[in-house]
Amino acid sequence: MSGFIESYRGQVLMRECDNMGHMNVQFYIARVNLAMYSMFHRTGVDADAYLQQKVGIAAVEQQNQFLAELRAGDLIHMESAVLGATNKSMTFTHRLYNSADGKLAFTCRMVAVYMDLVTRRAIPLTDAMRRRIEETKAEEEAA
Repeated sequence: MSGFIESYRGQVLMRECDNMGHMNVQFYIARVNLAMYSMFHRTGVDADAYLQQKVGIAAVEQQNQFLAELRAGDLIHMESAVLGATNKSMTFTHRLYNSADGKLAFTCRMVAVYMDLVTRRAIPLTDAMRRRIEETKAEEEAA
């Protein structure tokens, strides 16, 4: 298994485009945000964790590459994977494609910390999270 999953599917809306007719930068990042919900589930951080345990994941570093323009009406999809983890953080990668032609339009590499939502401090990943990450992570070369 490559470790990648489809994490988002949608369409570029006209209201998301700038005055040149291209999807605005903020909406690429919004798609990463939506894709992260799939990755939360994949690493074992679900709605129960947010609501009852008061824990979550927060991005602390992000590297983006804009490779092709997207326009209103384009159908798009994102594939995401976990690349690895440290004691308190996880590294994710995301690839956004134009679904019509399969062209890669955007990539994002993100480091996120597991955190206590009350104290707003990073905390160690659980053993269960570490197991899930090891079972599903993508190889660095695939990213």
